[in-house]
Amino acid sequence: MERRDQDLIDRLLREDGEFRKLHEEHQELEDRIEELLKRPPSTEIHFEIESLKKQKLAGKDKMELILTKYR
Repeated sequence: MERRDQDLIDRLLREDGEFRKLHEEHQELEDRIEELLKRPPSTEIHFEIESLKKQKLAGKDKMELILTKYR
């Protein structure tokens, strides 16, 4: 990631409530995935992880759209 992008992300985290919310949700999903990966594997856990990854990707796409508006 370029320094310019990181500066923009930092600014949006301070100034854009929607971006901040999406970023926080993204981190919470990442934390949940990491937590599940520490558990013994099962079909249920696999499907939950896949679902969380899809949610995480959807949020990341929304954050990227916001970033694109400010670039």
